[in-house]
Amino acid sequence: MAEVKKAVKKAVKNSGKKSTLKAGKKTTSETLSPAQEKFCLEYRKHEGNGTAAAIAAGYSERTAAQQATRLLKNVNILKRIKELADDAIRKQIIGLDKRALVLSKIAEDDAADVQARIRAIDVLNKMDGVYVFKTEVKISGNVNVLLKRRKKE
Repeated sequence: MAEVKKAVKKAVKNSGKKSTLKAGKKTTSETLSPAQEKFCLEYRKHEGNGTAAAIAAGYSERTAAQQATRLLKNVNILKRIKELADDAIRKQIIGLDKRALVLSKIAEDDAADVQARIRAIDVLNKMDGVYVFKTEVKISGNVNVLLKRRKKE
Protein backbone atom coordinates (compact mmCIF):
# COMPACT_ATOMS: atom_id res chain seq x y z
CA MET A 1 0.00 0.00 0.00
CA ALA A 2 2.86 2.36 0.82
CA GLU A 3 4.41 1.70 -2.60
CA VAL A 4 1.16 2.67 -4.32
CA LYS A 5 0.94 5.90 -2.29
CA LYS A 6 4.54 6.78 -3.20
CA ALA A 7 3.89 6.02 -6.85
CA VAL A 8 0.72 8.15 -6.84
CA LYS A 9 2.56 11.06 -5.19
CA LYS A 10 5.33 10.79 -7.76
CA ALA A 11 2.84 10.63 -10.63
CA VAL A 12 1.00 13.70 -9.36
CA LYS A 13 4.28 15.54 -8.85
CA ASN A 14 5.50 14.70 -12.35
CA SER A 15 2.15 15.09 -14.12
CA GLY A 16 2.80 18.72 -15.03
CA LYS A 17 6.31 18.12 -16.32
CA LYS A 18 7.00 17.59 -20.00
CA SER A 19 9.42 14.85 -20.85
CA THR A 20 12.09 15.87 -23.30
CA LEU A 21 14.50 13.58 -25.05
CA LYS A 22 17.88 14.58 -26.36
CA ALA A 23 18.36 14.14 -30.09
CA GLY A 24 19.36 10.57 -30.86
CA LYS A 25 18.56 9.22 -27.40
CA LYS A 26 16.18 6.27 -27.46
CA THR A 27 13.38 5.64 -24.99
CA THR A 28 13.39 2.44 -22.96
CA SER A 29 10.77 0.82 -25.19
CA GLU A 30 12.93 1.51 -28.28
CA THR A 31 15.96 -0.24 -26.77
CA LEU A 32 14.02 -3.48 -26.22
CA SER A 33 13.37 -6.18 -28.77
CA PRO A 34 9.74 -6.73 -29.79
CA ALA A 35 9.64 -9.93 -27.69
CA GLN A 36 11.01 -8.09 -24.65
CA GLU A 37 8.51 -5.25 -25.10
CA LYS A 38 5.69 -7.79 -25.37
CA PHE A 39 6.98 -9.47 -22.19
CA CYS A 40 6.82 -6.13 -20.34
CA LEU A 41 3.26 -5.49 -21.50
CA GLU A 42 2.19 -9.02 -20.61
CA TYR A 43 3.93 -8.76 -17.23
CA ARG A 44 1.71 -5.78 -16.38
CA LYS A 45 -1.36 -7.55 -17.77
CA HIS A 46 -0.66 -10.70 -15.72
CA GLU A 47 -0.10 -8.61 -12.57
CA GLY A 48 3.54 -9.57 -12.05
CA ASN A 49 3.36 -13.24 -13.02
CA GLY A 50 6.60 -13.59 -14.97
CA THR A 51 6.00 -17.15 -16.18
CA ALA A 52 2.55 -16.34 -17.59
CA ALA A 53 3.94 -13.16 -19.16
CA ALA A 54 6.78 -15.07 -20.82
CA ILE A 55 4.37 -17.65 -22.26
CA ALA A 56 2.01 -14.91 -23.51
CA ALA A 57 4.99 -13.09 -25.06
CA GLY A 58 5.82 -16.16 -27.14
CA TYR A 59 8.56 -17.83 -25.11
CA SER A 60 8.51 -21.63 -24.75
CA GLU A 61 6.26 -22.98 -22.01
CA ARG A 62 9.03 -25.38 -21.00
CA THR A 63 11.53 -22.58 -20.30
CA ALA A 64 9.13 -19.74 -19.50
CA ALA A 65 10.06 -19.56 -15.80
CA GLN A 66 13.79 -19.37 -16.55
CA GLN A 67 13.22 -16.81 -19.31
CA ALA A 68 11.11 -14.67 -16.96
CA THR A 69 13.82 -14.77 -14.31
CA ARG A 70 16.47 -13.81 -16.86
CA LEU A 71 14.35 -11.03 -18.34
CA LEU A 72 13.51 -9.57 -14.92
CA LYS A 73 17.23 -9.13 -14.24
CA ASN A 74 17.58 -6.89 -17.31
CA VAL A 75 17.80 -3.22 -16.28
CA ASN A 76 16.04 -1.95 -19.41
CA ILE A 77 13.15 -4.36 -18.90
CA LEU A 78 12.79 -3.30 -15.27
CA LYS A 79 12.78 0.37 -16.35
CA ARG A 80 10.10 -0.34 -18.96
CA ILE A 81 7.91 -2.21 -16.46
CA LYS A 82 8.23 0.74 -14.07
CA GLU A 83 7.30 3.16 -16.89
CA LEU A 84 4.21 1.10 -17.66
CA ALA A 85 3.25 1.03 -13.98
CA ASP A 86 3.72 4.81 -13.66
CA ASP A 87 1.59 5.38 -16.77
CA ALA A 88 -1.16 3.16 -15.37
CA ILE A 89 -1.18 5.06 -12.09
CA ARG A 90 -1.12 8.41 -13.88
CA LYS A 91 -4.12 7.37 -15.99
CA GLN A 92 -6.08 6.44 -12.85
CA ILE A 93 -5.73 9.92 -11.38
CA ILE A 94 -8.58 12.16 -12.44
CA GLY A 95 -7.39 15.65 -13.23
CA LEU A 96 -8.90 18.79 -11.76
CA ASP A 97 -10.65 19.71 -15.01
CA LYS A 98 -12.22 16.28 -15.37
CA ARG A 99 -13.39 16.30 -11.74
CA ALA A 100 -14.99 19.69 -12.25
CA LEU A 101 -16.65 18.46 -15.45
CA VAL A 102 -18.10 15.38 -13.73
CA LEU A 103 -19.37 17.44 -10.81
CA SER A 104 -20.87 19.99 -13.20
CA LYS A 105 -22.75 17.25 -15.06
CA ILE A 106 -24.15 15.97 -11.76
CA ALA A 107 -25.14 19.48 -10.66
CA GLU A 108 -26.93 20.15 -13.96
CA ASP A 109 -28.65 16.75 -14.24
CA ASP A 110 -32.35 17.28 -13.55
CA ALA A 111 -32.86 13.51 -13.17
CA ALA A 112 -30.22 13.25 -10.41
CA ASP A 113 -31.09 13.16 -6.73
CA VAL A 114 -31.48 16.66 -5.25
CA GLN A 115 -28.99 15.89 -2.47
CA ALA A 116 -26.41 14.72 -5.00
CA ARG A 117 -26.86 17.92 -7.01
CA ILE A 118 -26.49 20.09 -3.91
CA ARG A 119 -23.39 18.18 -2.84
CA ALA A 120 -21.85 18.54 -6.32
CA ILE A 121 -22.45 22.30 -6.25
CA ASP A 122 -20.98 22.48 -2.75
CA VAL A 123 -17.81 20.64 -3.82
CA LEU A 124 -17.48 22.81 -6.93
CA ASN A 125 -17.74 25.93 -4.77
CA LYS A 126 -15.02 24.62 -2.47
CA MET A 127 -12.80 23.79 -5.47
CA ASP A 128 -13.24 27.31 -6.84
CA GLY A 129 -12.62 28.99 -3.48
CA VAL A 130 -16.08 30.56 -3.39
CA TYR A 131 -16.49 29.97 0.33
CA VAL A 132 -14.80 32.26 2.81
CA PHE A 133 -14.07 30.61 6.11
CA LYS A 134 -14.40 32.89 9.09
CA THR A 135 -13.16 32.21 12.57
CA GLU A 136 -14.01 34.10 15.70
CA VAL A 137 -11.33 34.55 18.33
CA LYS A 138 -12.04 35.86 21.81
CA ILE A 139 -9.16 37.17 23.87
CA SER A 140 -9.78 38.05 27.47
CA GLY A 141 -7.36 40.15 29.44
CA ASN A 142 -4.59 42.43 28.29
CA VAL A 143 -3.22 41.31 24.91
CA ASN A 144 0.25 42.80 25.53
CA VAL A 145 0.63 40.94 28.82
CA LEU A 146 -0.40 37.67 27.18
CA LEU A 147 2.06 38.16 24.29
CA LYS A 148 4.94 38.99 26.65
CA ARG A 149 4.20 35.93 28.74
CA ARG A 150 4.13 33.78 25.60
CA LYS A 151 7.48 35.16 24.38
CA LYS A 152 9.10 34.22 27.71
CA GLU A 153 7.88 30.64 27.37
